Amino acid sequence: MPRDLLMSKENAADTPPAVLADEAGSILIADDHPLFRDALFQVVTETFADHATHQAQNFDEAMAAAREDEALELILLDLNMPGMNGFNGLIALRNEVPMVPIVVVSATETAQTASQVLTFGASGFLPKSLSKADMADALRRVLDGDIYLPPDLEKQLEEGRALTPEEQALVEQLGALTNQQRRVLEMLVAGKSNKIIAYELDIAESTVKAHVSAILRKLGVTSRTQAVITASKIIDQL
Repeated sequence: MPRDLLMSKENAADTPPAVLADEAGSILIADDHPLFRDALFQVVTETFADHATHQAQNFDEAMAAAREDEALELILLDLNMPGMNGFNGLIALRNEVPMVPIVVVSATETAQTASQVLTFGASGFLPKSLSKADMADALRRVLDGDIYLPPDLEKQLEEGRALTPEEQALVEQLGALTNQQRRVLEMLVAGKSNKIIAYELDIAESTVKAHVSAILRKLGVTSRTQAVITASKIIDQL
């Protein structure tokens, strides 16, 4: 990683307060690694001085910020921070703020990962090894309405394989579930009963049953067991 991207403040272990701005909107940085979060903070504040900048260290904080900030214009999202649960976090944020572009930042720099995040609705994919200047350029392009991939990954996707029909079907099935349905499905995979799911989600057991019925229909299966098997395939693919 370039040296200038690793520069950090002395208090990088703490989440800095938002940088307030007089104009424009705001940008959310969601990453659990203090050094890299601080590096992204520097890139964003230097590139978009007229924007407010917020930070989150896990998925719950990111979701709360997305729900509360009506001026949000861009989200920088780490795929591997706590609470993300694979691509579920990206999909949940995409559903919560469908008009806000999300740029995934990741240490996993494969064409397949880049392809999947775009399939799930991201507006860009930034490997963490990019230089500060390249990151700034990429974020400008996304805010201008473009989809960004590094040239080398874009070339690999053009020359390499697309998702298989089975992978694409799994992607579409997962994307069809609501946030609550995904949470119920995750609990089904964990072997929890309707009663336990209702208790943990603080909803009626009849509501759980309705969610299960919807999940079976959207996954194209007829039993809880089949739903769990399909969900396991999705988790394995993602």
